[in-house]
Amino acid sequence: MKPTLLLALLWPALPALAIPLAPGVLSPGLHGSYGPGGDCQARPLVSLDDGGLYIVVGNKRGKVEPVDVCLSCAGGARYEGIEIWLSPQVADTYALHFRFNAGEQAGRLEVEDPGNVSLGANLRAVAAASPYRRCGPPVQPAG
Repeated sequence: MKPTLLLALLWPALPALAIPLAPGVLSPGLHGSYGPGGDCQARPLVSLDDGGLYIVVGNKRGKVEPVDVCLSCAGGARYEGIEIWLSPQVADTYALHFRFNAGEQAGRLEVEDPGNVSLGANLRAVAAASPYRRCGPPVQPAG
């Protein structure tokens, strides 16, 4: 069998690949603050910028890391939509899935708990407050 034919047959079965979140990996169009129901005054707040993924609880901004990015998790290897997943790792598994542009809706964020690990209070609160909507620019650290 020719290699190109073999690849064509296997391509749909290839798993979606995740890459580490790093500066320049995501489009700046995803950057911003995401509040429960679109309310930037509500907490918890999710913030994304070129420096990473952050959770704001009260007045404290904490970085979530390590985080993997999956550009095709919403539809497989041939997916060409706008939904992008960010998944923090805890104990060699994914604690949550942050689904930016969820359901092909720009500015919508859904946070899902796959039930793989026991979550701390802050991450449980983030999942419980879902869905989110982009409501402003990224939250900057207090300074």
